[in-house]
Amino acid sequence: MQIYLNSVVQEILAKTDNLSNYTFILPSKRAGVFLKDELKSSLIQTTILPKIISIEEFIKELSNINSIDTTTLLFEFYHIYKQHALVKEIDSFDQFSTWATILLQDFNEIDRHLIDPKYIFGYLKDIKRLEELLKGEQKTELIKNRFRFFEKLETYYTAFYKHLLEKKVGYQGLQYREAVDNIHFFINNITETKIVFVGFNALNKAEEKIFQELLNSGIATIYWDIDSSYYNSNHSASSFIKKYHKNWAYYKNNPLNWMTDSFSSKKNIKIIGTPKNTSQIKYAGEVLATLHNTTENYKNTALVLADESLLTSTLNSLPKDVKNVNITMGYELKDISLANLFEALFKLHINNKKDKFYYKNLLSVLNHSQINVLFNKINLLRKLSLKISTYNYTYITKPDLLKLSKDHLQEFELISFLFDNWNDNAPIAIDNCIKLIIIIQEKATLNQLEKEYVYRFYTIFQQLSNLNTTFGYITDIKTLYQFYKQLLQNEKLSFKGEPLSGLQIMGMLETRVLDFKNLIITSVNEGILPASKSDNSFIPFDIKKEVGLPTYQEKDAIFSYHFFRLLQRAENIYLIYNTEADVYGSGEQSRFLTQLEILKENEIEKFVVSPKVNKTKNKLKQLLKNKTLLRSLKQLAERGFSPTTLTTYILNPFEFYKQKILKIREVEEVEETIAANTLGTIIHKTLEVLYIPFIGKYLTEGAIKIMKTKVSDEVKKWFIKEYGNNITSGKNLLIYKVAHQFIDNFLTQEIALIRQGKQTKIIALEHDLETSITIEGLNFPIHLKGQADRIDEVDGVIRIIDYKTGKVTQPQLIIKNWDLLTSDYKYSKSFQVLFYALLYTQMNTIDLDSTQLESGIISFKNLKSRFLKVNKNNVSKDDLDNFTIQLKQLILEIFDTEKRIMEKETPFT
Repeated sequence: MQIYLNSVVQEILAKTDNLSNYTFILPSKRAGVFLKDELKSSLIQTTILPKIISIEEFIKELSNINSIDTTTLLFEFYHIYKQHALVKEIDSFDQFSTWATILLQDFNEIDRHLIDPKYIFGYLKDIKRLEELLKGEQKTELIKNRFRFFEKLETYYTAFYKHLLEKKVGYQGLQYREAVDNIHFFINNITETKIVFVGFNALNKAEEKIFQELLNSGIATIYWDIDSSYYNSNHSASSFIKKYHKNWAYYKNNPLNWMTDSFSSKKNIKIIGTPKNTSQIKYAGEVLATLHNTTENYKNTALVLADESLLTSTLNSLPKDVKNVNITMGYELKDISLANLFEALFKLHINNKKDKFYYKNLLSVLNHSQINVLFNKINLLRKLSLKISTYNYTYITKPDLLKLSKDHLQEFELISFLFDNWNDNAPIAIDNCIKLIIIIQEKATLNQLEKEYVYRFYTIFQQLSNLNTTFGYITDIKTLYQFYKQLLQNEKLSFKGEPLSGLQIMGMLETRVLDFKNLIITSVNEGILPASKSDNSFIPFDIKKEVGLPTYQEKDAIFSYHFFRLLQRAENIYLIYNTEADVYGSGEQSRFLTQLEILKENEIEKFVVSPKVNKTKNKLKQLLKNKTLLRSLKQLAERGFSPTTLTTYILNPFEFYKQKILKIREVEEVEETIAANTLGTIIHKTLEVLYIPFIGKYLTEGAIKIMKTKVSDEVKKWFIKEYGNNITSGKNLLIYKVAHQFIDNFLTQEIALIRQGKQTKIIALEHDLETSITIEGLNFPIHLKGQADRIDEVDGVIRIIDYKTGKVTQPQLIIKNWDLLTSDYKYSKSFQVLFYALLYTQMNTIDLDSTQLESGIISFKNLKSRFLKVNKNNVSKDDLDNFTIQLKQLILEIFDTEKRIMEKETPFT
């Protein structure tokens, strides 16, 4: 397989064997490593290698301007902005940064393409004037400010350019413009050096100027890499090189080096559609596994990630036989666990309300792995999290935390500074973050890689500290958080490895000038390759086209070249795309694949794969009743079966086993908004307090009206006691008002009952009921217990009432088939009220032939239905006889050793 770099080396060596005065300039540093390897492989005798640099390094040398990072650049620009903007119109640094980054990108493009700043900024200003005239809008202060902003652009640009030149630093565009100004001086003073440009395609105007000057002076030669298959057609991949060949004066007397015919050679191309990103990576791993037998340690094999965010998934999906891997992309620091900790810490303080921390933000910090490793010998943080849930803190102060940590106060002091009030003060926040990093570095047991992570985060906060010390523009935490994220976004942890051996995992731009026999490219989707048409700029599209600035069209052509050039010399090509609409919103294959299908119609195999989904049958759990389990059941029977216990068994015997035998409960969580059971407790307690003075008495309208005046205070009291005092806003305030309204409506209904002439006497409230029964086949008594919310007497009829805050309707209390009472959970409410009726009649030796008894529910969400009686009638002796039969059968089933405890497949489990 003839590769491009080898061809360049052979061409140069055919002309000279002395390379010491040569300088090779390539699109990237990575390409230089491979070129150096080709030179070493091709040289016969010992010699001094030529200078090999990237285009960025060459421009830096030529311009004599040092690079500046984007964050520092923003600070420097704000310094200039404040000097030239009207004092009353100066944006805060936070506001400024939202538009200044876009403007700096425009400055960069203007300089890279040698656009006259006076012309383009004047053009922009005139366009805005015309827009206002044509729209005929009234000139509001906002419109005036916008116009003044565009009037100031040239001033900002000129002053900023001058400021950076004085400091000998600059963004890339400034370096290019200065390099162009210095090119003649460079040419006149260079001695015997030969420059070789290798592997370029799309040049900016500054590069075009520099390249042409060097070519025309005879100092430089250039080697393109273009294939005749798309050069001789109207293919976008050849648009730039074709333009240079046509327009450059150099090519009037010199041939184009080189045009090859590699793309037309026979290739094994597979286009594979897979659902979701993970499937792409998994399939790429399968392809690599198949290539293992045909390659030596994956030599000449590259896995190219068009979407570089899939790197982590890729590393976890490589086959075991991949021994050597060279990764050209860095691992983004934002994907590291420590980044989540600082994210949580910033959110904790940004959402701080009057020194109170929101519990979810607090738990995110306390439960973070990097904090937990500081307390690996004690369960301090776990206990603290449980206490926050137990005491239902929605917002919590530092004194509260210290109080909850009193058993391990000395240990907690290690991190207690994290919960000091930052007072919206950026320097305090930076100092605390650096302090935390130092503690983690000193106290935690870290491996070498983790130490590198920690150090990189230290440098980020140190840089923020230095910038703020120099400029003082970061005054509040939100602005600090914004710049922390910006720095984090640009920080990557480089992988160390042997770049010339094993599998190559690369981003698309890193493939420039490189060739591989086996090629796998993932995420070949529209919107990724090429990228979507997002173009943040203050310069409109039509102006860019007129003055020669690049638009999305040129960017598409650049990626078209990279994609098709990479395929030129490859033999086995696997192109994988996502068939599902994911975060980019498109499951469409890239247009490059469609073009390839036309160019290589007979060499492509196209198919869609999907992961094998093995249907797993949910095997329901079951338990034999051994002696230990029977002993536990007997103990439960001695303590007493409640209706809730028995209906839990009806719903799901296995859940009954977990809750009542194993005592397993769901982990308590903070109730951010009041749960239904908490609301029920508040209503029950309030009604109990209101009605207690009237036990044994008949209710009167006056008494109910007095109760109504006490509702608000009682609801608030029980609300605070059961939940906390967070009822001042949001959903909790609404739920508080709902509880108040429920009780008020109920009391209004009580008054209506009295006005109808009904005499209501309160017999008992929250009344404990219990009895024992014997069951044939069991040699021990069964204890039954329950608690009736209210027992009263209305016109001589005894009523056993259960309050429900949820909605209950009359059909739920109709028993159509007694045999289903203990097997179908939908009869659970009927079961409960009949259970109470049985206990009450047995405790009080009531003869239902002579005493009228009703048992039922008052539903606060269905008060219009009033008292809902079981079977819409009085409880009869037959009703209790039928119920007792079903109850005994249910208890016998619980103790039946032949019947296992079976899990039920229900929507509730």
